[in-house]
Amino acid sequence: MRTPVLTLLAAPGRAPAPHGAARWLRAARIVHPFPTLLNVAATAALSCVAVRGVPDAWLLVRMLLVMLLAQSTIGVANDYCDRALDAAAKPWKPIAAGLVAPRAALAASCVLAAAAAFAAATLGAGGFALAMLGMACGLTYDVRLKRSVFSAVPYMIAIPVLPLWAWTVLGAWQDALWWLLPMGALIGLALHLANTLPDIDADAAHGVRGLAHRLGAQSSMIAAWASFAAALALSAAIAPLVRYDATVYVPAASCGAACLALAIAAYALRRDDAALQFGFGILGIGAAALATGWLAAVS
Repeated sequence: MRTPVLTLLAAPGRAPAPHGAARWLRAARIVHPFPTLLNVAATAALSCVAVRGVPDAWLLVRMLLVMLLAQSTIGVANDYCDRALDAAAKPWKPIAAGLVAPRAALAASCVLAAAAAFAAATLGAGGFALAMLGMACGLTYDVRLKRSVFSAVPYMIAIPVLPLWAWTVLGAWQDALWWLLPMGALIGLALHLANTLPDIDADAAHGVRGLAHRLGAQSSMIAAWASFAAALALSAAIAPLVRYDATVYVPAASCGAACLALAIAAYALRRDDAALQFGFGILGIGAAALATGWLAAVS
């Protein structure tokens, strides 16, 4: 007997569920389409940087499929694990809105994880191991670490793992890439704290006690900025040890520094949730620019 991927409910007391295509589109948001597709796009961009051109088409398709499946798994698991919190704070989300049954979400996450593992197995032992490490980071965050003092750890591991995975699969590995581990960890810490800040009060009110909640909003914001600044400083400090193409690195680092300055200025001018949301978004852009530019400069 087949297990349906999505089971639609109409619970008493809820607003009428949408019908037809609108119903399925709203239910499909359970895979978190924006961050999922953003990671797929990042995989494509990093793959082109790694080979300084366009990778083999069939290999690239498999890499994009692995990322799509793994990120969808993490998105579905996130909504499943946060269903009680979402019912109180985000009732529009698919499970909270009654568009997807919790058991169906759990089944879908398991099926997607198995499919991601199967696809990753075609990328070689190193490609498989790093893909599974990245997916495990997201799932561990969803299931347990989001509510603990170690909530930043999955971000600190997963962010450097993405380019390391791409370079490994594409056979473009070089020793300079080891520097991605400390730089990526610092960027991961910054993005995790910045991402948590807009929802920090609502999450804390419902029992979430991650790193940012324990530090407090003000300290978390300062730590996010300091961590991103440390990543920028480290990328510059190791210049004597790494062969940089300055024409690529300098604009990338400058863009990262400008984004950090914009995040700080936005909050200084307007101390509200909109400024925090902007700060996270602009730090994400800065992180992408710095990481991609650094990788291109050393490739």
